[in-house]
Parts: sequence; structure tokens; C-alpha cells
Amino acid sequence: SVLCALFTGWLAELANDGVSWAERWLEHIQECSSAIGVIGTLFVFTLVFRFNQCYERWWQAHLHWGDMISKCLDLAIMNRRWIAHRALGDKLSRWIIVYAYASKALLRGSSLGATDDVDGPGLVDRGILSREELDAVCDSPCWQPYFAIEMIRAVLVEAHKVPGGRGITFDETNKIHGQVFRCFDGVIKGMTALVGDNIRTRSSGLPASYDAITIMSFYVFFGLAAFVWSAGIGWMTPVIVATASFLTVLLIVMGSNLVDPFGFDKVDIPMEEFCETIEAQVHAIDERSRSGIIDKLSSAPRSLRTLVRRATFHMDVLKRSVSVKSVVKRQ
Repeated sequence: SVLCALFTGWLAELANDGVSWAERWLEHIQECSSAIGVIGTLFVFTLVFRFNQCYERWWQAHLHWGDMISKCLDLAIMNRRWIAHRALGDKLSRWIIVYAYASKALLRGSSLGATDDVDGPGLVDRGILSREELDAVCDSPCWQPYFAIEMIRAVLVEAHKVPGGRGITFDETNKIHGQVFRCFDGVIKGMTALVGDNIRTRSSGLPASYDAITIMSFYVFFGLAAFVWSAGIGWMTPVIVATASFLTVLLIVMGSNLVDPFGFDKVDIPMEEFCETIEAQVHAIDERSRSGIIDKLSSAPRSLRTLVRRATFHMDVLKRSVSVKSVVKRQ
């Protein structure tokens, strides 16, 4: 842009001295402003299209993790309401927590047993996994979230195998007994699908042509724009071009950071906080189940004080309230 300003300034001096070809050059350069506007429109479209694609990936990743939190807590509540075997219920709760941390490690290209990962040893220290279980997870040649899902399914099978149907809250004579497994299976299928959705978001990326077209458009537009703008604004061209290019680079870099939403950047998904939330809420659900407060409140006889009464109102009261509000607004 500085060279363009020097060149057009030199042409302007020649034009003032009466050099005809310099005048024609300046006229031709100034007439290119409409063409630069068209190129700028195409460049802005390319830039916005790329940024929207990056943001869409970032937003989809947030939605997937929101669904993961909901399904994990839903499964934890179903576990404590419908699994009557206390030991199997405790094991199911532990593997729900493992599922969340294993998903985080997988999406960051790591594992619970990696040397640079603290989640695996942390789960052992907090009693969520035993050392034997962690070794089994790390030695298995599969994606670790699926290992956790398979363990959840195995625990459900063991609950249904308890003699006399005592592993489930409803006995075998109850019609609901046969439907419990379907309810569990629906939630677990959703958790399995969310792992695949997150893996697809992480591995797909943007086509290489997106970045190539954006960078090429950046240099072409600002190179031509600096040449054309310098004929009209002179030495303000470097300032305008530097400011516009700086803002454009910010959008490009921001979009590049949004492409992989599972990293450690500030704009990435706070998966640590999400996993801690799942763990804390599962423990809270387990604690409510142990205390028996839910069973106490749900089975307590209804008292007169807890009756929900239907709300009543009078039209004259509503009219007076509306009139008072209108007076206050006028004042």
C-alpha cells in the first residue's frame, strides 16, 4: 500500500505538470473503483461463508455435549429409580462418569491411560475406577467411550439376570418390568450416537480449498484495492488497508480456532467443566438415592397444605393494574 501511494503520488505530480499520459493513468485507476467493489463483495462472501462453516462446527459440538450431559444424567436417574440392586447401581453410576471423561480424552486425541492425561489416574484416586478396570480400558483396542457403554450394557444385563427379577424395581409380574430395558436402551443408543457425532465433527475439518480460496482472495483484493484507493485517498491508503486487513485476519484466525472445538483454546468447549458437572450431578443423584428423600417425598400422604389450588382473578383487578401502569408511564 505504501508503494501504491508513492506511485499514485508520482502520477499526480506528473499530471499537475501537464503530462497527458499521467492524467489518463489516474483516470483509469479511479474508474476501477466499481470493479474493486465487485471483487470486494466476492471476497466478503468467501470470508463470511468460511466463518459460518467454522461457527457451525463449533455450535454443533456444543449441542452434542449438551445432549451428552442430559443423557448421562437421565441414565443416572433411571439407574437409581429402576435398578434395585445396590452394587450394580453403584457400578453403573461409575461407568457413566467414565464415559464422559473417556469421550473428552478421545476428542483430544488422547486416552485415559496416556502419560500426559491426568483423568485416568484421577478416576482411580477418586474411587470411580479400580486400577484393574483402568488397565482393562487402556489395553482394549477400541475407542474408550464405547468400552464404557459396553460396560453399562453389561451391568444392565446383570441386573436383569438377578433371580426372581429382584434386580429391577418392578417385579416380573408387573407389566412395566419388560419395558425397563427398552427405556435404558434408548438412552444408551443416544449416548453411542453422540460419540460418533463428536468424532465426525473433529475429524471432518474444512476442505483445503476453503482456506486456499480465502487466502488467495485476501491477497488479490487488498493488492488491487490498495492500488485503486491510493488514487483517491493518497497517503491514507496504508492506514485504511492495514486496518481492514488486520480485522480480516482476525476473522480468519477466529474461524480457524473454531474449526477444532475440542482443543485447549479459550473459544473451545470447556470439556473439563462439563465432565466435572456430570460427575458432580451423578454423585448428587446417588446421594439422594441413599438418603431416601425422593422415596419419602413421593410416597408421603398428601396433606391439605400441599394441595395446589387453581389461581383465580377478577377482571376489575386486572383493569385497575393496567390503568395504574399507564399513569406511571405518562408521569
